[in-house]
Amino acid sequence: MNNSLSRIILTPALAVVSLVMCNPALAQGTANGPVTSHTVDPGPIVLIGDPLSPIPIDLDPNGQPWTKNIVDPNLLMINGGPLEIIENILNAGTEPWLDWHEHILPDAIGVIPGVWSNVNLSVNGNPILFNSLGLNTSDLWLDSFSQPVLPGDVLEIRKTVDAFATPALFTMRIQEYPTPEPASAALIGVGSLMLLGKRRWRSS
Repeated sequence: MNNSLSRIILTPALAVVSLVMCNPALAQGTANGPVTSHTVDPGPIVLIGDPLSPIPIDLDPNGQPWTKNIVDPNLLMINGGPLEIIENILNAGTEPWLDWHEHILPDAIGVIPGVWSNVNLSVNGNPILFNSLGLNTSDLWLDSFSQPVLPGDVLEIRKTVDAFATPALFTMRIQEYPTPEPASAALIGVGSLMLLGKRRWRSS
């Protein structure tokens, strides 16, 4: 097999390998893996940041999820759900977001967690379209945003937690994070390898 033919075959093969190698870089994570606490107040509502003071989150594939503790010191949820959560989150990083993942952690004493419902998203105050996977479960994935959440944009997420298996909400833990957009990462990997193959071709 001559060198030119081997390059024609090997360059796409290396591109495929690059797609596989991209997967670890697409793991969840946020810079510093923040842990925050938020109170159920003034009723069955949790406000996490606001449009003028959003919570800054920086995507970091090597970091940890953002862990939120929802606390109910005044037993406002004594009769269980539904609980409305309104978040305003600033993309404080350098990468656009096209998805968002949220997971309600199981209770330490084995109480079954609530489930997500009634989700709405907006970017900089403008509603956007999206796909949702995991409604009516404790693991919610929102993706295929109709517009990316660019660095400096504010993402507002309004959602409801239903079906608490406990009569009183004391503390609920949620982990959430964006992930890098797989197609973009894959294209970067393929493009780099194709450019490398082209340069080697010219130098032969």
